[in-house]
Amino acid sequence: MAKLKWNLLFSRIENSPVVYDLWLDKYMSMFSESDLPVLDLGCGSGNNTKYLDERGVKVISSDYSEAALGKVSKDVPTARIVLHDMRNPLPFSDGCTKCVIADLSLHYFPMELTRKILNEIDRILIPGGLFIFRVNSIHDKNYGAGVGKELEKNYFLHQGARKRFFDEETLDSIIDGRWETVNRLETEVNRYGKPKIAWEVALRKKC
Repeated sequence: MAKLKWNLLFSRIENSPVVYDLWLDKYMSMFSESDLPVLDLGCGSGNNTKYLDERGVKVISSDYSEAALGKVSKDVPTARIVLHDMRNPLPFSDGCTKCVIADLSLHYFPMELTRKILNEIDRILIPGGLFIFRVNSIHDKNYGAGVGKELEKNYFLHQGARKRFFDEETLDSIIDGRWETVNRLETEVNRYGKPKIAWEVALRKKC
């Protein structure tokens, strides 16, 4: 059901221009100088993929929506496209990427599965590699914070969709000793019709 919803959503915007914000600007100088690609995990319509491609970065764009990946392949033909469900182990070898970006794609899962996804991200990153992500904040009232049946702390089921809203304590619980925190702030995202409140986090994998 969820996959059908996402495919319908991305089919509707198939011919819409890709719009990105500049949240990744501050991290560009931190990327390893290696020629390894960046993984855009849960890439959606490809806004971050397009941003990176325009700056000469090799990108692997991964999503579980065929419609989303169809749009990405049309808008950014140089991107490597990988159809993948994040609930399963990542289909990449150990140490294959210098950076993983998960922009508003990590907050859909139970906590146990979220930790498994982070383990997979750690596995595919090179030592010193970056993991950069944004997730819903508990203050994201315009986009459903606190609405629906609470399945876990701040993890809600509403109209058939599951979403987690993060506070500092929850972030602390998933950032363990493998990571050095580069940046962490609660911020406003203005990519949508109404302001969205999200946590922006950048971690470096310890060598």
